[in-house]
Amino acid sequence: MLEFLLGALRASPEIAVFLAISLGVLIGRIQVGSFHLGSVAGALLMGLLIGQIGIEVPQAFKSVFFALFIYAVGFKSGPEFFGSLNRGTLKLVLLSVVLCATALGSILLMNAVFHFDAGFTAGLGAGALTDTAIMGTASSAINELSLEPAARNLLNSHMAVAYAVTYLFGTIGLIVFVGTVAPRLLGIDLKSSARELERELGIDNEEDAIAVPYTRVVVRAHRVAANGPADGHPIAWLEQQHAGLTVERVVRDGHVLERDVSLVLRADDILGVYALREAVGPLNEWIGPELDHPLSLSFATRQADIVLTSAEFAGKTLQQIKRLVTGGDRPGCFVNAITRQTFELPLLPNTVLRRGDVISLTGRTRSVEALAARLGRIRKQDYKSDIAIHTLGMVIGSLLGLLSTHVGMIPVELGVGGGVLVTGLVIGWYNSRHPETGALPPAAQWAFSEFGLTAFGAVIGLLAGPAAITAMREHGLPLLLSGVVVTLLPPLVALYFGRYVLRLHPMILLGALAGAQTEAASMNKIIEQSGSSTPVIGFTVCYAISNVLLAVCGPIIVFVVAG
Repeated sequence: MLEFLLGALRASPEIAVFLAISLGVLIGRIQVGSFHLGSVAGALLMGLLIGQIGIEVPQAFKSVFFALFIYAVGFKSGPEFFGSLNRGTLKLVLLSVVLCATALGSILLMNAVFHFDAGFTAGLGAGALTDTAIMGTASSAINELSLEPAARNLLNSHMAVAYAVTYLFGTIGLIVFVGTVAPRLLGIDLKSSARELERELGIDNEEDAIAVPYTRVVVRAHRVAANGPADGHPIAWLEQQHAGLTVERVVRDGHVLERDVSLVLRADDILGVYALREAVGPLNEWIGPELDHPLSLSFATRQADIVLTSAEFAGKTLQQIKRLVTGGDRPGCFVNAITRQTFELPLLPNTVLRRGDVISLTGRTRSVEALAARLGRIRKQDYKSDIAIHTLGMVIGSLLGLLSTHVGMIPVELGVGGGVLVTGLVIGWYNSRHPETGALPPAAQWAFSEFGLTAFGAVIGLLAGPAAITAMREHGLPLLLSGVVVTLLPPLVALYFGRYVLRLHPMILLGALAGAQTEAASMNKIIEQSGSSTPVIGFTVCYAISNVLLAVCGPIIVFVVAG
């Protein structure tokens, strides 16, 4: 049975790839405290293990899987990448540039100290920075070197070993640094600092926002009390006094009166109202007693996710948008959440929205649809991926990557990975403005990215083969020490640069550090410890910029070390 299995793996390498993925994902899920290895590292380690039996995996596997991953990264980052190229986000862009430049410098410094080859050096950067894209673009560059196939395979094997050795500390070290060490170096308490930033963003002026933070919408029916606060006043007056409610329907003497803000309320009118959760308690005082009245609550409502594409509102704060869309009448809509690159933004008056942000609204149907027409478009729940556009984008990107030019005597080319990343960025940006072209739902983006990257890691491990054990034995300790330096030095430099040169608020800075190293786990740690989503403001811009800059580092490392 064992001989049959080994023979099947050698004869059909695709079986080995899927086996490494399956076992690697299962291992990656194992939780040790708050840490887990992750799918990619797990698949690479299982690939290294299975690869010891000597499996010849076609190089094309690696290229195809990496193209899926890097395209999804580009598509997701496109709107934020191009949207961040403005004066409002210049500081965050500079922070990413400084961190990535320091990372590249520290990688090359460790190479100079320990005299690694191009494979070890690229793998060191990918593992210590937990950015597998470096390994993908470096692998493409290695394949372009004027070397014998055996020599190129050895460099790829060394790259897998270096990644495996440095990845563990790269993940844990960054989480500990951003979540624990950095706040102490800055001398801040995360919870207090988060409250301070929220006040700066307008939490003390909740009535100026579209929705009050951290609440959700409920529907209630109340009878207007005789001689109560609402008796004898129009709907507009009542809503002006209480920002947490809107009157959607009035039932008077058994007859339905649809919303009219000039309608004067009378005793015994039954009001169907939208209210924010925290406003439910005072409704008895503002209007009158609550009752169960289906007729007053049967007004049409809708919940919808709206993708912001309008140039009129992009770049404006929630407070400014509210003033633009309300006019003299309250829209009857409340914001449930706003997400950017799948991360929730703080619902504060001075939170700035950008193209591609997804606004979740609840309200009366006609108001939600009217707002959607002004803000952008309603994201359908069942829309499908535009496979033709995306595969064509990968074709164009691959061809673009094959083009080369010269700067003096130095040959310059993007490589297939870089070309596909560029087309992904452009198509993602274009889709954020013209959603009818190039649709790629978040679930499909995740599948492209997660499967592509995990499969790429598995193939890299399988290709490393028996040579990996020897390389790990000879270079394990130098790689481990180098990984510590490459993991900690870039965020340390960026921390002080961001705080004392750029003057960033600590919470935005910590989120930016996590984003600049494309590591969501460390940002989630900050959110958990601070109890605030404000770090997302710094994370998304730096994440988009660094995804591009770190991917570009792969070919640079190979050229400098092997050139």
